[in-house]
Amino acid sequence: MKPLSEERVEQIKEHFKFFDRDDNGRIDVDEFGELLQVLSPDSGTEQIHEGFSLIDTDGSGYIEFEEFLTWWKTCWWEF
Repeated sequence: MKPLSEERVEQIKEHFKFFDRDDNGRIDVDEFGELLQVLSPDSGTEQIHEGFSLIDTDGSGYIEFEEFLTWWKTCWWEF
């Protein structure tokens, strides 16, 4: 997988900020639920919590941008 351009990283950061509703620099499970409903409208509570746990690799209870970026590069590379 080739590295992302700075421009592409900034675009992804804008997506992250859009779902970071309280503007605290991280996404909580409720904010992630909103994001997942946009990407996969049929997702239920179980899928939201499972997905959140997979992305929150440090177990902090929040998704930081670096975790989000890693997930985006892995799952949404084409977008």
